[in-house]
Amino acid sequence: MSRMLKTALVLGLFAAALGLTLAADEKKPAKPIVKSDKVTMKATIEEIDKTNRMITVKGEKGNEMSFYVDESVQRFDALKVGDKITATYYEQVALELKKPGEVVPEESQAGVAGAIPGAKPGGVAGTQATMTVTVQSIDMNTPSITVKTTDGSIVTRRVKDKGNLKNVQVGDTIVITRTQALAIEVKEAK
Repeated sequence: MSRMLKTALVLGLFAAALGLTLAADEKKPAKPIVKSDKVTMKATIEEIDKTNRMITVKGEKGNEMSFYVDESVQRFDALKVGDKITATYYEQVALELKKPGEVVPEESQAGVAGAIPGAKPGGVAGTQATMTVTVQSIDMNTPSITVKTTDGSIVTRRVKDKGNLKNVQVGDTIVITRTQALAIEVKEAK
C-alpha cells in the first residue's frame, strides 16, 4: 500500500475518530465504529479530454471539478460537452480498537468498477482499503493522539473530545477500513 494512501487512511481515521468514541465498556468486546457519508451532485460536462479520459464538470453552484473516468465506464466516447450528469459519492470509515495480543487483520486494498446498463454512458467504481496504526502516545491535555503506520510514518492529530480516548492506551492497535464508491449517470442535455 502506498505511503500516500496510508496517509489518506490515517487522515480518514482522525476525521472519523474526532467525533466518535473509540472506547467501549471494558466488559464487552469493542464494536467497530462506523461513520458514513453520501454526497450527490448534479453537474454539466464543461470539458472532455478523451485521450486521458478526464472530464471537467460544473456543479449547480458553479463549482468545477475534474476527474478521471475509469475504463469500465462504457460509451465514454458518447459523452459530450453540455451533458448533464448525476454523481453520487459514498464514503465509509470503520475504526476498530484492538488491545495488544488481539488478532489484527492484514492490510489490504481492493477495487471494483462496472458500467451502468443503458444507452447513455455511466459507471460505478469503488475501493476499500484496510490498514492498522499503533498508538504511540496520548496527550489528554491537548487532547491529541499520535499513531505509527506500518511503514513507520508518525501522525499526530487533535481530538475534539478527550473522552473519546478514555480506554485507548499506548500500544493499542486501531484497524481502519475505508470504503469509497462513485456512481456517475449521464442525463439528456436540456
